[in-house]
Amino acid sequence: MPKLTLFLFLITTTINNIVLAEPVHDARVIIVGSGAAGIAAASKLLQNGFTDVKIIEAENRIGGRLWAVKIGDYMMDMGGQWVHGEEDNVSFELAWPLGLLEHFNYSHVFTTRFFNSSGEQLLPEVLSNITYFYFNLTENSDVNDIAKAESYGDFIIEKMEEYFKRLPEVTDDMKNSILYLFNLVQGSSDGSDDWRKLSPKMPRDYPVCKGDLSINWKERTYTTILDILMKKYPNPTEELAVLNNTILNSKVVKINYDSSDAPVEITTEEGKKYLADHIIVTPSLGVLKADYEKLFNPPLPDKKINAIQNLEMGHVAKIYLYYEDPWWHDEIFVKFILWNDEKRKQMEADPAKRWLLGYYTAVEVEHKPKVLCLWMTGPYVTEMEQVPEEEFNNKTLHFVNQFFGKSYNLTQPSIIKRKFLRTMWNTNDNFRGTYSYRSITSDSKNAQNKDLAEPIMKNDRPVVLFAGEATDEHFSTVHGAIHSGWREADRLIKLY
Repeated sequence: MPKLTLFLFLITTTINNIVLAEPVHDARVIIVGSGAAGIAAASKLLQNGFTDVKIIEAENRIGGRLWAVKIGDYMMDMGGQWVHGEEDNVSFELAWPLGLLEHFNYSHVFTTRFFNSSGEQLLPEVLSNITYFYFNLTENSDVNDIAKAESYGDFIIEKMEEYFKRLPEVTDDMKNSILYLFNLVQGSSDGSDDWRKLSPKMPRDYPVCKGDLSINWKERTYTTILDILMKKYPNPTEELAVLNNTILNSKVVKINYDSSDAPVEITTEEGKKYLADHIIVTPSLGVLKADYEKLFNPPLPDKKINAIQNLEMGHVAKIYLYYEDPWWHDEIFVKFILWNDEKRKQMEADPAKRWLLGYYTAVEVEHKPKVLCLWMTGPYVTEMEQVPEEEFNNKTLHFVNQFFGKSYNLTQPSIIKRKFLRTMWNTNDNFRGTYSYRSITSDSKNAQNKDLAEPIMKNDRPVVLFAGEATDEHFSTVHGAIHSGWREADRLIKLY
């Protein structure tokens, strides 16, 4: 090959290699919060040539509302637990090809039982039919008709009352107990304290991912998704430098984006200051509700404030009990709680016991056969979290004995290994709730998730960006949080 030709060949090859290489960006990006949204954003930016990416996290761990804690022999999900749906679900798309997920096994014999305040089982066949009717009510109704109701709860109550007319064996007291139960069940799905607060437009407007809505992580927990995002799994040698660029135990208390041309200045609780060209804000809606006025300078735009004030933050809790000798044996079950009117009124009048009215079901946990999970929703969750540990344990055991002691030969939770575990999302200032939902107030005030997601621009550049489940159309979900983090990372990738 002639020297000139060889020279031109080498130059062309070098240029091609430079063009094909990943561009490097030295823009300074700070992400507030290391939940699913923050980890997703950081991972995508690092994969796309951004070299100066930091996460500032108030907790002593990453994950946000993805968190697993050990009880007995198992790691248990304290936050997100199931992958909800298959189509248009980034969690499913990331984890299913790796063999990490499992569909709910509908071939098993599954028992649904109902227990009243006296510990008696009630009309299992009739109540199972009522429950089936309730769970399929939305699917079997015109969503446009639902949207015309005063609230989603009003729609359900009206349809349930019509259904009860066909069941003369269901007494008025039992009707009230059933409606009270379903109100709590609905609260665990949507996060609301009362279904009369729920937007009737959600069944029409919310894009539910098609497919199995109860996909579990086998022996693992939902925190596995963080390792997948950071490329730590399945090949640890490919891990991105997310953890190395995360600052824990550092709460952001001020975001100053006042100047039109200067970088954003972030101040932490201990007084440290950081400068960034872009900041991605990912704390929960509950935190924004509590802190937005003092957190941002200058104040946020009116439309964003409207979204923060009028989108709602839900309150749900899980309580795990570990038994070396499970009293339910191999039964796969859902046990529903029916508080009768008289007992409920007595409990409401006693502040020391009122929080127990938030318990509505006991369920098994997939691949964790020694664990009983109690679910709690409604206005009682925050009260529960404030009950001292010993009192909480004793009253929870009394609750289990009261409702299930007549039908089962109860054993006691393990005294050797940690036996009780409860979530504390609502009284933690770094979360202030579990997940967001749309209410009738959200509708009347035209509070939109897309308004919460809208970035704050300076000189036609997105400077303060927002991510997190409450900013996504799939709000209240982990896959919505991940998608929102990717969305804001893509916004910066496109900019550069």
